[in-house]
Amino acid sequence: MSGPGRTAEIGRVVFSAAGHDSGRFYAVVHWERGRAYIADGKARKLCKPKAKNPLHLRPTNHMLDINTITTDKQLARALAALGGQEPEIRRRKKEGGEKLVEN
Repeated sequence: MSGPGRTAEIGRVVFSAAGHDSGRFYAVVHWERGRAYIADGKARKLCKPKAKNPLHLRPTNHMLDINTITTDKQLARALAALGGQEPEIRRRKKEGGEKLVEN
């Protein structure tokens, strides 16, 4: 890992924490201009990975050898073998309550 905001190197399995694809695991397949390009072999194919802001990704401890994964099916199977357990993400609780109104 190098560079500002870079959270995962190529081959790292990451969890998407924001965006329409949040809640899924992906593999980082490319880096360009400060964006991580991710694929999962299903919704996002190796031939057309999604550019993602690295701040929206949570790296896992798992690495894949991207050089040996040549098909979408291999990538999907490799990610499925990891179990797909969602990491705990802290969410901000909105403070609220009754409004105080003076009469």
